[in-house]
Amino acid sequence: ARIVGAYFQQRLTAAFAQLPIVGEVRGVGLMGAVEFVADRERKTRFDTGLKVGARISKAARDRGLIARAMPHGDILGFAPPLVTTKEEVDEIVGIAEAAVREVMDALSRETAIA
Repeated sequence: ARIVGAYFQQRLTAAFAQLPIVGEVRGVGLMGAVEFVADRERKTRFDTGLKVGARISKAARDRGLIARAMPHGDILGFAPPLVTTKEEVDEIVGIAEAAVREVMDALSRETAIA
């Protein structure tokens, strides 16, 4: 778990840190979270009516990945089993990234986010 957890954190950061709707990537070991914001620089939250976290969680679930939308913000949380392999981390992050990009594209069309 120590080795794969470090790999998981690296992969989360590599996949999400540069995306325009990501305010923060955080975690420790095999627990991680990605927080989504309307404005990266100001860390401005999305309008609650957009339900960004829930939409991303659903898009991930539609692809076979359960990732929790946190109730206190547009945050996607991850807590894979301690026996998760690097290959499974790659699959988790790949599915989550596809879900985020799908919702990011939809938000772009809906709201004028570049």
